[in-house]
Amino acid sequence: MAAGIGLLKYQSTMLQTVFNLFVQSFKKQKVNLYNHPLKGNINNILPHQKVVFAYHEWLSVDQQYSNLIAPHLFPLWSYPTLFKLGEKLHLPLHKVLNQGCKMTINDDIPLNSPLNSHIEIFNMKEFDSKFRINQRVTTSTKYHPQALIAEIYAVILKTPHEKLSTTNSKTNKKYKVDDLLLINEISVDKKDAQSYAFISGDINPIHLSKKIAKLMGLKGSIMHGFGLFAMVFEELQKANYSIKEIDIRFLSPVYLNSKLKIYIKYIKEDSYQVKVFSSDCSQVHLTGTFKIKRAS
Repeated sequence: MAAGIGLLKYQSTMLQTVFNLFVQSFKKQKVNLYNHPLKGNINNILPHQKVVFAYHEWLSVDQQYSNLIAPHLFPLWSYPTLFKLGEKLHLPLHKVLNQGCKMTINDDIPLNSPLNSHIEIFNMKEFDSKFRINQRVTTSTKYHPQALIAEIYAVILKTPHEKLSTTNSKTNKKYKVDDLLLINEISVDKKDAQSYAFISGDINPIHLSKKIAKLMGLKGSIMHGFGLFAMVFEELQKANYSIKEIDIRFLSPVYLNSKLKIYIKYIKEDSYQVKVFSSDCSQVHLTGTFKIKRAS
């Protein structure tokens, strides 16, 4: 189910963050990488019920998360603080690209119960064309001090998006999937990008405007990385894989109005590989591993 633009009224903090990133994109500052982690805390977080419900409805998982919050919604309460911490680095944060996420689920995230999050930016490194940073969000609940641990892998480009637009392009090569198990084929369209933008407050125009995305060197509008992450996570859950830990890398952007195929492969014990291909299996968009909870 598509989410409405009215949800943005609950995202004033994130919208202010996006505006600040836009303003700072015009400033030239000396980069300041730290040898020690940058840390921050957010206490007594209460995600708005309407936003949580809209998120669950968009993913068609509202029955599964009755009185709970889907764990992959953590960017909602962590991103403004992450970007605020990131401002100390004087990096061009409007050029940040999420390259993946590792999420460890130790306990459920209850709805309408205050949450606390400890946030870190660490392992900051500079390369010829980019900066690489890692971010960790540890969310605690009334019942568990480390209910959810999410580590985000990101790069911040020194070059424009156009330098990346020719990478990971489709070829005539078809990947072999004979030894993989097809979980499902899903569609990613404009309504998915709009819904995630309205829910999260991430209204970066490369997700919403084809014209602006092309000006940024892309072939068209692309799906949010964490929106895609949530969709894939829930497809695995619907296939009866109860996920305890998932570690994903984003390899290439998913353009809107695309069809994707989700495959998995058994590795050992409770561990599996996951790969998300284009519908013709000529391109890998996402790859990683996940572990499932053992039956009690």
